[in-house]
Amino acid sequence: MILDFEYWQKQGKTPLFPEVDSWPPEQKRFAGKLLLVGGNKGSFFAVANAMQMAVKRGAGEVRVVMPKSLKGKVPSMPEIIFAEAEASGAFGKSALSEILLQAAWADAVVVVGELGRNAETSVMMAEFLKICDKPIYLMRDAVDAAAADVMNWSLNEAPVTLLATVPQLQKLLRTMYYPKMITLSMPTNQLVETLHKFTLSFEMTIMTYHNEQIIMAQNGEVITASMHDTGFTPINLWDGKAVVDTAILQLWNPAQDTLKCMATSVVLE
Repeated sequence: MILDFEYWQKQGKTPLFPEVDSWPPEQKRFAGKLLLVGGNKGSFFAVANAMQMAVKRGAGEVRVVMPKSLKGKVPSMPEIIFAEAEASGAFGKSALSEILLQAAWADAVVVVGELGRNAETSVMMAEFLKICDKPIYLMRDAVDAAAADVMNWSLNEAPVTLLATVPQLQKLLRTMYYPKMITLSMPTNQLVETLHKFTLSFEMTIMTYHNEQIIMAQNGEVITASMHDTGFTPINLWDGKAVVDTAILQLWNPAQDTLKCMATSVVLE
């Protein structure tokens, strides 16, 4: 392990934190309850894919909340719950009560995305993030939907984890009036330093990709992993497997912080 700074660790092909147990508990009831949220009238593949990932990884129970506009387009299963949709087929503001009800059942919530660019959905998601008291994981356009109201939901005590592109992080920091800019052209060490300082000020866990490195940060600690040392590519990193695995590993390892679980997730088979 090479340290460029005291807060920066580099992970190779093997997990940096062997104390994170990646084997499911022997009894399924101890393997955690995971809620997946996402989809809109024209898109549900990512949510269905995340459900398959969660089941394959070994989550104890998995439920999915989709908008009612998808009813009849996806298989009828007791694990799939439909919430109110607005006119365009995305989640409406009235979907909040159903999503909160299911979040109360769950141990963690992954907002998979495919929400669509809809103002009503963004308002609903911002309200959900302010109220929900379970660990929340955001990816794809869920990050965009949440960014506009980040100054409010970031005050919530529930831990929030983001899988975000560099442009999404640019928007997030700009919305929060953070004095340091993130750019696509900045060297890796500068991005590492920025995320180190940012996550000292704001309690969230971040995963991003830059210069062939998966970069992860939480509470001022930063871990990088070369993309070549993982099973990911610059394209399939965004399919959500790392986020789903992180959420499940965190459920299995409540004594370990999210960053350690996240670092382990990128080198899992």
